[in-house]
Amino acid sequence: MIEFLDVALLLAIWMFAFVATNITLPEVRSTNQGLWLGVLTPVCCVVMLHQKGLYSGRPTLPRTEEISRLVSALLIGVGSSVVIAEFLDWHVGAWEIVTGIVLSVAATTLLRGVMRTIVFDLAQRDQPERLVVVGAGAEAAELIRLVSTHPEAGFVPVGVIGNKEVAVASGLEELWLGDVSDMVVLMHRHSATSAIVCATGFRGEKFRTISSELLEHGYDVQLSTGVTRLWTGRFEVRSLSHEPLVVMGHRSPNRRRDLILKRGIDLVGATVALLIFLPALVAVAFAIKLEDRGPIFFRQQRIGKNGETFEILKFRSMCVNAEEMLAELASQNERGGPLFKMTDDPRRTRVGRVIRATSLDELPQLINVLGGTMSLVGPRPPTPDEAERFSGELRRRFEVAPGITGLWQVEARSNSDFEAYKRLDLHYAENWSVGLDLRILLATVEQTAVSLLLTPVSMAVGRGGSDTIDRSTISIGEIDKDDTVIELTERTTARARSAESPSPTEVTQP
Repeated sequence: MIEFLDVALLLAIWMFAFVATNITLPEVRSTNQGLWLGVLTPVCCVVMLHQKGLYSGRPTLPRTEEISRLVSALLIGVGSSVVIAEFLDWHVGAWEIVTGIVLSVAATTLLRGVMRTIVFDLAQRDQPERLVVVGAGAEAAELIRLVSTHPEAGFVPVGVIGNKEVAVASGLEELWLGDVSDMVVLMHRHSATSAIVCATGFRGEKFRTISSELLEHGYDVQLSTGVTRLWTGRFEVRSLSHEPLVVMGHRSPNRRRDLILKRGIDLVGATVALLIFLPALVAVAFAIKLEDRGPIFFRQQRIGKNGETFEILKFRSMCVNAEEMLAELASQNERGGPLFKMTDDPRRTRVGRVIRATSLDELPQLINVLGGTMSLVGPRPPTPDEAERFSGELRRRFEVAPGITGLWQVEARSNSDFEAYKRLDLHYAENWSVGLDLRILLATVEQTAVSLLLTPVSMAVGRGGSDTIDRSTISIGEIDKDDTVIELTERTTARARSAESPSPTEVTQP
């Protein structure tokens, strides 16, 4: 379906660029040549989208990786069509190319955002890829944990195949399906559709035998690397006498240069955004003041880079006496522990519901970015109370500046599992680059555009004021962007305590 929609969109865009715009005069290029270019360019683009693996299924690509591949494929596809046009001596105008590329990137990215939100999430819930991990040691346990905490990847864990004693020692006794000697039989018995083979679980000959057996019976084999929290762009498969080697590139980036570039992007981006959204800022401020005459901004102490405290700015979305009303609503608390959480919180103002749904309440943080206490991209800044409860490993997130948007927000914001939050924040802290920041910013634009398009739909079904829209109604549910680290931890802990131990064939999703 997505491929058909891509073809239709790209065909319309390039017909518009080469024929309807009339940029190139008929005496320079005939209408027939323009029509042929309008067909050739989409074909080249779709071929490259295939080549980049954008139609290959699960695991679902992370949003930032998908956008990176999408832009690369479109640029190469358009470049290929231009080369062909040159050989045919057909004139191609620079503005036609610029117009077509901009529209193609915007349209295909937005299409994927809408399809992911409305269609793919529901499809993955109804027909997820049933995954078996071949291996039973520590790496298998880590893979099961990874798959369980990231259901957005489209997998659900069925169990592990390997040595029972090793599985028991790794805490995987309940998920143990059987020995490797019965692997294919077990895969069929439990209706498994995919397998990951642990790189550290087997020696060379056994590893090759397992992979060959899975391939012979029609299964795609996914091989783990045994290495975690490293950007996939650092890995490359090379050939040594026709034997595959996975090479991990050594990086010695010029951090000073990257920091200067990052700060430059922050200053330019925040300034441009403030100018673009100035009418919205004024309108929101006026609406907040008009509704209850209270303060326009909400101010709170947060922890930033190197553990330094700063004051974060947001538009106020709750009534002035929100704290006084808390005691009256205590009995309706939906969250365990000392923190209060209520889906339809009556303290939220009418303006607050709208600005929270559209993320307009975040715009004042652009002032924080200009002041240097925040960046456009980075982990969300925690409160001092939250920071005190961070483990030593999680405190590594303070090595980078906090941001308005980040890796977790664009790739797993609907995932309320604290392990997902922690893993993505640490991945960003250990792998950040200017390129990654740009991909996250593009993903944020896509996510915001999709949210603005679908928010009226969510409100029409009667859930506009809630923080989380029911996925069974329309799959644009997101956990509240202001859910704190403590709330995520307590939510994950509470779910773990209440959940029963899964049987080997039980499908569970966080």
